[in-house]
Amino acid sequence: MVINIISTQLNRKRITGPKKVFDNACKGLDRMGVKYVLNKPLNEYKYNWIHDDSKAIIEAGFVGRPVLIGPNTAVLPKDLPILRKSLHSDSVYLSPSQWVIDMWKQSGFKECKMHSWPVGIDLDNFVLKKRTTNDLDKILIYFKQRDKNILNHTKQIVKDKNIEYQIIHYGFYKEEEYKKALNESKLCIWIGCSESQGIALQEALSTGMPMIVLDAKSLFDAVSENKKGYFDYKMPKSLDNIKVSSAPYFDDRCGVKINDIDKLSASIDYMLSNIDIFNPRDYIKENLSLEMASQSLVDKFSNLNINKKTILRDYKIVSKYLYYLDLLGKEWFYRWLLFKLKNTIWDGSR
Repeated sequence: MVINIISTQLNRKRITGPKKVFDNACKGLDRMGVKYVLNKPLNEYKYNWIHDDSKAIIEAGFVGRPVLIGPNTAVLPKDLPILRKSLHSDSVYLSPSQWVIDMWKQSGFKECKMHSWPVGIDLDNFVLKKRTTNDLDKILIYFKQRDKNILNHTKQIVKDKNIEYQIIHYGFYKEEEYKKALNESKLCIWIGCSESQGIALQEALSTGMPMIVLDAKSLFDAVSENKKGYFDYKMPKSLDNIKVSSAPYFDDRCGVKINDIDKLSASIDYMLSNIDIFNPRDYIKENLSLEMASQSLVDKFSNLNINKKTILRDYKIVSKYLYYLDLLGKEWFYRWLLFKLKNTIWDGSR
């Protein structure tokens, strides 16, 4: 088997969710000895995985061969290219977790099957640190796009307990800073919005870090930070009934989830007094190792019913032009252009 991986992340330096998905999937395939190539025409390979490139979705429609797609191509079905043929009905769209599948189905996606697939976590990169009740208490607070009042209330609760804390703000740290903060802390309070997978949270769990997750209840718990370099995506109000989570992959070994900050004080006391009973790294090992996730990816190709017939024509170039033409019909594209223009003017005035 040789897998043709279509991804825009190959030469990206900045660490983002899609970059982690690409890198960790490749690491897992390497460990399994599965061969793969990158960004080749779809007609040349039997097994194609379109990780995040919408141009290749157009190409897949022309080629007419079943493919794996996702999980980083589009936020919602309406963001998929309009100027394309339908995907082969045996194709599979990959979503990081079940609530994302529910959201897509409610949004009317019926073009092909959908399977949940979370990428694996690099346990060698985020190593185990033993935490015991005898360690000095220090709490890491991770904050991502929630109401600042929740953060302020959390800080006050921790201060009232005379516990030292440090804060990691999403989008304002480097990976080495994150690792250092994890290594210095005994417990993490995670204040995040809805997560399709939650890779950073799972990396923390892989170090053995027990968690108190202040769980998001809806897509609209997310609060835009309006910081430079951040493009805010607007969710349709029709999706306000979708049940989401800040930690879709989590069990009792990892810590506790709470929906009400009034439960935070008691949860901190409980966690710090019983820190030895939690074993989040075992949860990651059993459910989200690199090898397990990549094996799951490979196994999904067996369900595609791939036609062995070779498609001679290469649609890669025409798909590229259709993709850029397609952007003219996307509302978000004009918002993005305005966003970029404002940032350019701001940079020029400094």
